[in-house]
Amino acid sequence: MVEIETTPISTLIGVVYVPPGTIPPFHLFTKCRNKAFCIFGDFNAKHGDWKCETNNASGNRIITWLGETGNEMILPNKPTSRRSDAIIDFGITHDATGWHTEVLDEGTSDHFPILIQSPLNVSDSAVFRKTNWNLFKSFLNCVYEYWLTLVYNYDEQFFFTHFSLFLQSLWDRCSFYKPIKQYRPPWPYYLVMLAKEVNRSRRRYRRNKTIFNLNNFLELKKKFYAERFELTKQKYEKKMEWIKKDQNIWKIATPIFHSYSPPFRGLNVNNIIIKDPETIVDILANHYEKHFADPQHDENNIVHQKCISIYEQLGYMPNIPLDNISINESIVQQQQRLAHVLAIIQDLKALSSKKKEKKNIIL
Repeated sequence: MVEIETTPISTLIGVVYVPPGTIPPFHLFTKCRNKAFCIFGDFNAKHGDWKCETNNASGNRIITWLGETGNEMILPNKPTSRRSDAIIDFGITHDATGWHTEVLDEGTSDHFPILIQSPLNVSDSAVFRKTNWNLFKSFLNCVYEYWLTLVYNYDEQFFFTHFSLFLQSLWDRCSFYKPIKQYRPPWPYYLVMLAKEVNRSRRRYRRNKTIFNLNNFLELKKKFYAERFELTKQKYEKKMEWIKKDQNIWKIATPIFHSYSPPFRGLNVNNIIIKDPETIVDILANHYEKHFADPQHDENNIVHQKCISIYEQLGYMPNIPLDNISINESIVQQQQRLAHVLAIIQDLKALSSKKKEKKNIIL
């Protein structure tokens, strides 16, 4: 079992396999008493309490042990075995509140894979490991011949121990740790495979640019965008439902209050702080009176005088609203302007050609 740091207390997580016809290792389960734990695996236990047609010894012993310890089960919603309609893959925990399971019809194993969603919370200060698997694979490709030579020179236990240590060290060197807030859940398997298919179709079209390859690429790309949008939409709707529930909004939106503004202590003029209210009002009044006053023009400047006279004449014009212009009239006016511009261009071209002819005649 491994211990992971969760809030408010750490949680023990383990896996188990119980062969058919044997009893689960309750002496190991008992070590988790009075602790937060989760144990998952193939128990090969059947009982009517989890919708099995028959009971077996392992299922009866689990029911008895749960009644004695007060622990609970994390049960899937439908059978997990391809060979029978029995639920033999499940989990045992101290509290099953908030756990959700989903049986996936994928893979070729005789057991269906189970998708589990837990209510465990991780501290904001926690970190997670992010591994560069391409680099990991590249290192293995470089040294696999060396390990092939060692496998025949050492006994299996010695080789297995050292090779496991090598894989652990290589995993550490190819990984780095990031804050838990930067964790991005991976895409579902079907969306990852669809993205790979889109990339393959893109490369296929680049090598052989045919209409068939182009249409195939565009169709896959359109389907990928639609599936990704649907996944994003589901996540958004799920998050909105969580926000609307209880007071969860305050878990992501922290109320922010403005800092207290100090009182007005005076007006700084030429490095002198003036605190007299009447003096402050007079200074501000003079400043804004000058700021909003009419601009002063140069009486001796002819251009300034002309602009001032035009400005004064505009003030005596009647305030008559403009007539509405229809869009058809606007289009006609634009076409007329365009025709006028084109006519000028034609005249310039004709004039240029005449000048060239005159030069040729002179030569």
